[in-house]
Amino acid sequence: MGTTWRKRSTELGTQPKNHRQDTFHKSIAPYVLLGQLFGIFPICGIFSKDPQQVYFKWFSFRVFVNLVVLISGVLNAVTEFIRLQNVGVNAKNINGVIFFIDCCIINVLFLHVATRWNRVAVMWDQVDRVFIKESYRLATWWTMGRKMRLAVAVLLFFAFSEHLLSIVNLVNNLKEEIKNCGWERNVTDFFKQYSLSKYKNFYDMFPYHPLSAVFLMYISTALTIFWNYLDIFIIALSIGIAGRFEQINMLLRTMTDGGLLPNEAFWIRIRTDYVLVCELLETIDRVVSWLVLISCATNLYFICLQILNVSQKLQYMLNDVYYWFSLLFLIARTTAMFLCAARIHETAKKPQDIVLKIPDVGWCIELERFANQLQNETVALSGMGFFNITRQLLFSMAGTIVTYELVMLKFDKESEGKGYVRPCTFLDGKK
Repeated sequence: MGTTWRKRSTELGTQPKNHRQDTFHKSIAPYVLLGQLFGIFPICGIFSKDPQQVYFKWFSFRVFVNLVVLISGVLNAVTEFIRLQNVGVNAKNINGVIFFIDCCIINVLFLHVATRWNRVAVMWDQVDRVFIKESYRLATWWTMGRKMRLAVAVLLFFAFSEHLLSIVNLVNNLKEEIKNCGWERNVTDFFKQYSLSKYKNFYDMFPYHPLSAVFLMYISTALTIFWNYLDIFIIALSIGIAGRFEQINMLLRTMTDGGLLPNEAFWIRIRTDYVLVCELLETIDRVVSWLVLISCATNLYFICLQILNVSQKLQYMLNDVYYWFSLLFLIARTTAMFLCAARIHETAKKPQDIVLKIPDVGWCIELERFANQLQNETVALSGMGFFNITRQLLFSMAGTIVTYELVMLKFDKESEGKGYVRPCTFLDGKK
């Protein structure tokens, strides 16, 4: 495959740059920039026309923001761990430590991906320049780039909505606590009280200041974005790869459904282009397979946690609204990630169905090689080689959720009474 790639890359090097229209590099740039506002994926040159100008630089403002968020996440994890040592651990309150540790891991993994992204960007651009040529161009407005941008926009909208709803939920809980505990006269600055309550671990060690509260809100938002960014990033990658396999399928269907019997030169070209996309997928999988593994593990845990939350009676109606919205969005996002990633496997195997319908008179040596490749190779994103993302894995994960939910219910029952904080104690302790 390596020889094929180098040969094809040399041929494409003379292609004019104005052919770059529906490319992954162009489509993903706004999403990458949004992530960098919160300190994730600190690569440079994302809006350059030439993907070869995409690079990673350690001494840059992007990396500085990344490290600030990372260090803040580590400190949050440490303070949360100290709090659990003081109050005790139960099935629900341990989620804070897991969330902060998970976000720090995601941060480090994206930092690692950024150091290797130049090779991916250049290689992807070479593939894109093959598939935006006239023979592969789709006669439709619904291009790969538009699919990607729509999916990213919708998921980001719901991600920010979920985060805002969590803030509204916390504000409502604090208002009800102030009202029920008779603290109305003592609370003159609600923003300060909200900050002291939400970031109690931090303000137990440091004095309060409005600027520190704003900074902590930014860090909280950034860490929440990390969690969502991971799945959306995998979805964007999957749409880009699956879209190129689908273009091969459409060209094959156009040729075979018209009753034509392509010659050997056609099959050499198809197999060469198919191999290009497979090689790109292999490169991407080596770079992002850890992200896929962490995404699956994270979603598995938090779906179980949110099911545990909604299965019990909550104190306020807004609590029910928030936890149900969060659960449904998490399930929808996880399902979308699995289905988009599984589509790579489906579209990569689809040519096999088309090839098998070709009559014997149309077969040649190159077509036979292509058919053997389709039959013997597994083309899919993987989680560090432990599993491949297919539709069957989604059903397996659903069964795993049931198993782990039973474990969490048992843990919740055994830890009943632990980690319980008596109401009306926070402000009294500040007097």
